[in-house]
Amino acid sequence: MLHPLQDNVDIVDGSEGETIAVNARKKKVKKTLLSLGMNVREHSDPPVIAVLGSGGGLRAMVGFLGTISKLFELNLLGAVTYIGGTSGSTWCMSSLYSENNWSDFSRMEKLLSRRIKAEMEREWTKPWEKIKEKFLGDSYSLTDLWAYTFVFSVMNTINEGKLSSHKKLCEIGEVPYPIYSAVRQDKIYENDSEAWFEFTPHKSGFPSHQCYIKTEHLACRFKEGRLLKELPEHDLIYLQGLWGSAPGADWVTLFFNEMYKKFMKAVTRAKDGTVSFCTRTWGRFKSWITGEVEKSPSSPIYFIIGVVLIRKSWSETIQDVYKNAKVMKNIVSCLAQWKWGTTNNFLYRCKHKIPENCDLFHKKHISLVDAGLENNTPYPLVLPPHRKVDLILSFDFSQGDPFQTVKTTAEYCKVQRIPFPKNTEESYEDPPTKSCYVFEGDGKETPDVMHFPLFNTQTCGDSKEIKILARKYKTRVRSYDRSMMEELLDIAKKNVESSEDQITKRIQQCVWRSNKRAG
Repeated sequence: MLHPLQDNVDIVDGSEGETIAVNARKKKVKKTLLSLGMNVREHSDPPVIAVLGSGGGLRAMVGFLGTISKLFELNLLGAVTYIGGTSGSTWCMSSLYSENNWSDFSRMEKLLSRRIKAEMEREWTKPWEKIKEKFLGDSYSLTDLWAYTFVFSVMNTINEGKLSSHKKLCEIGEVPYPIYSAVRQDKIYENDSEAWFEFTPHKSGFPSHQCYIKTEHLACRFKEGRLLKELPEHDLIYLQGLWGSAPGADWVTLFFNEMYKKFMKAVTRAKDGTVSFCTRTWGRFKSWITGEVEKSPSSPIYFIIGVVLIRKSWSETIQDVYKNAKVMKNIVSCLAQWKWGTTNNFLYRCKHKIPENCDLFHKKHISLVDAGLENNTPYPLVLPPHRKVDLILSFDFSQGDPFQTVKTTAEYCKVQRIPFPKNTEESYEDPPTKSCYVFEGDGKETPDVMHFPLFNTQTCGDSKEIKILARKYKTRVRSYDRSMMEELLDIAKKNVESSEDQITKRIQQCVWRSNKRAG
């Protein structure tokens, strides 16, 4: 049975589910502000405050947990309407929202500490079964492999929960509304609003087109605005892999394409026969690896991988060997194509929602990867006017330039003509000397931005100590020992605590503006 698209796609600014959750959250925000001595007028809405966490792998996951924990302890988290994350910060968010009592941060810190201990032995039987299940199915990419290998090795658990199951927690208003981010692989580095893709418990889709689909339908197949095939919702570990899939950068594909061009350029200097031979060889190799020509079990790659697997384990049945060979062949095929985050495009041939000259109209599939490849903080997802954000608290766990996310956002907003606070090169310091930098908005369309670099001389010591910390907490690390975990949590908490007065004053200013707008 075909289902009309309008039953599954929301084309207005905010979904009904998000509206319900945000309206419920307003009551919690008002109570919190009142407890802080800030009274919002009876018939006016409280200011909208968004907390953002950047990417940065395990460093971002632990740092964001410490940040949210301290905001809760200081009674500031109750004033927050939205929480948005990129890459490693989304691992923290999705883990918190999967808990029955997400505000028990001390328990969460202990749980996380046990899971990511460096000396912990990991049981790989279930991840391998999951990998087999995925790569023997109809839809798979390197994101599946990444989720059940690297992400599992970091989290030491397979979160089989669903993002849509977080609806109830959000709709009672007890938690800020979560926004997760990804970008289209083919749009990276183009400074294009169409690059961004957002996920919430209620809807997922393209903010640039204001077109969304129910999150539980994200994997489903659509054409011309109709649901052709309903498929199971993605597990959270898959989404954690997608949100944190930095290796999916399109520059890898570009690199290999450039290498091929150089190879062919060199070959053309040879005789025609050599050119013909090399071209044929390249084509055969590509077809052999990707399975474009030989799809049958007689493909050479089946044979080779099958022999390897048989040598590895003679006790397996022939059928198991064949399945394992097929899994390995499909993995190699994805590697050859550098295929990441491939999912069905719900806007395929959907002419009553997007123009026919839009590239999304012609694509059956899209590839989604780590949003940190575009901008390591998801500013573009909280800046749209319908979310009416007054204040952004941006916690930066990036490696490298501690102000790169602000610079990138300012450039993006200039191109897209989106209001964003003005800032100059004089505003940036490396290393940062403060735990918080404030970029003033206009009190109307442009929100205030408070930027918190993780390592700064105010809370971490001198520049020499910051360099030591940066080397110690590199991005490409999958485990910490207990002392590292505690140290990083402490640094993140100190950044919030040392800026408590500044945060409180900014919130007070937002309340005053909100009351003034209400008349």
